[in-house]
Amino acid sequence: MAGGSGTLTWLQKARNHIENSQEWRDFTARLCDAAQQQMTESHVHFFTDLSAAEKAFVLQRAAKAIQGGDPYNALMSQVSTCLEEQLYIQVAHELQDGDRLKNKSALVLSHIKNGVMNLLEERPAMKGKLQAFFNQPLPADLRRLTWRLYLSNTKARVEYLSQVAVNKAKSPKDREIFLRSQALLSTEPTFQHLKNNKVAAQALRNILSYYHKLQGTATNLPNTDYFLLVPLLQVVLDAAAPSLSLDSISAVLAEEFITFMNLRPQLMRLSSTKDPASANILEEATSMLEQKDRDLANIIRGIYSQTEEPQEPLQRALQHMLQPAISTIFVGYLTMDTLLYVWDQIIIGLDQPSYNCLPAFSTAFILLLRDYLKTCQSPGQMEAALRTQGPNLSVQEFQDVIRKHFFRELSSQLHRDDSDPFPVHDPTQALPPWSYLYRVPVPPRTRPQDRRQARVEREMLQRQHMERLKQEERLQRFREEEQKRHQEGRLLQLLEETKGTFEAQRVYLEEQLSQVLFGETERKRNCMADTGYEPNWSCNYLLTPPIAASVWK
Repeated sequence: MAGGSGTLTWLQKARNHIENSQEWRDFTARLCDAAQQQMTESHVHFFTDLSAAEKAFVLQRAAKAIQGGDPYNALMSQVSTCLEEQLYIQVAHELQDGDRLKNKSALVLSHIKNGVMNLLEERPAMKGKLQAFFNQPLPADLRRLTWRLYLSNTKARVEYLSQVAVNKAKSPKDREIFLRSQALLSTEPTFQHLKNNKVAAQALRNILSYYHKLQGTATNLPNTDYFLLVPLLQVVLDAAAPSLSLDSISAVLAEEFITFMNLRPQLMRLSSTKDPASANILEEATSMLEQKDRDLANIIRGIYSQTEEPQEPLQRALQHMLQPAISTIFVGYLTMDTLLYVWDQIIIGLDQPSYNCLPAFSTAFILLLRDYLKTCQSPGQMEAALRTQGPNLSVQEFQDVIRKHFFRELSSQLHRDDSDPFPVHDPTQALPPWSYLYRVPVPPRTRPQDRRQARVEREMLQRQHMERLKQEERLQRFREEEQKRHQEGRLLQLLEETKGTFEAQRVYLEEQLSQVLFGETERKRNCMADTGYEPNWSCNYLLTPPIAASVWK
């Protein structure tokens, strides 16, 4: 798991490569110059004179000033290259060393997910980068970390634990809350997978009892509070270790539930038709439905125009149809997988005041049930269709509708703050921030036969490439063998020439030796003829030293 055993190996190697690169040194030098400029303008002599918040602000302004320049672009290219290289090296090692067959794409995605989680655990302030996952369902462990980062509230957690320690975390209606929790899990069709979970009902009782005590009221909690806690509970249970205790689960849920109840929009909090926020969201949903499907809007308007109410028929219809679903953020109207996908899109935008995806998802909910709503004859049938047919909708269907009709607008809302640069001295330096992860153009969708043809062409090119490599390898081996034979021939020729030279010298020396010996013999014979006795002198002096040595030997 990411973060469980420190920084991932491939991620740490990529970090080391980046820190030792020339691009990093150029970028940090430019960043220091920009920070020095900010301090000079503010009449600050030393960086150490600033507080931690002031240091962060100066560095943010400096980084914003050089963002988009050549050093920044070079560094981003180096970061991308190092990450890709180290990641695929890691995957190649695992594919080579593994005992069982593994899927390469699954390994890559798993390592990327673990790397994202590792960085988020080290730097929680980077949670805004999770906006790149808009319109995508998060994996269970990444979803758990994401929700925890956005809904963390240390104060609420400490207060809950302190109340538990003195046994004051229960409401007077604790028993009634427990029974209602059990009944909810048993009767609600979309919660049937939690019906036999022993921890689920007890965790609901602990949190809702404590929340009711905080409200300081004698009235019962509304049903929406029970519904809104279930997705948070599901996410904790999905990523929880088997040994995690009920007390630990309750502490996490108390923190996140209280934070979420304080953050949710007014439309989710009350069902009052006079609430301005509620009216504004319904107006937006009405406008969206008119634009995307006028025929369906006219059908709904015609059915609800039978009632005598002063409000515009379509907006009144959407209020009756969608208000219960929006008040629980579709809990009870969608299966758990689809519901958590919708909540993912809401959670990642909690820090963006300009972002509100509820009107879009409400309109998408209506559009996806178009075929069922067209057969309805009364308002009651339409409202019942949402409840009964909603659980049949899948994540893929919602993704397709959001991508087709609402992606551009919601994405611009989600990233609107990115277009507002920090104030810098030179306005021409205020370049848009790095948005590589979510601004890469989406590749066009292709048909299966096109993908099959592309795969055949890739395999053919790969085979041709391998054949060229083999041919070049054979040619290289032939050239090396030819060069080796040529060298051997030259060496043999040189050996023959050397042997011939040595033979000629030997013959010459033997002839010289025989002549010298013959002359010596003749001299001795002449001396004996003249004197009558054999002379005792030697003619060795006539021989050269090498020849003399050979003679006497």
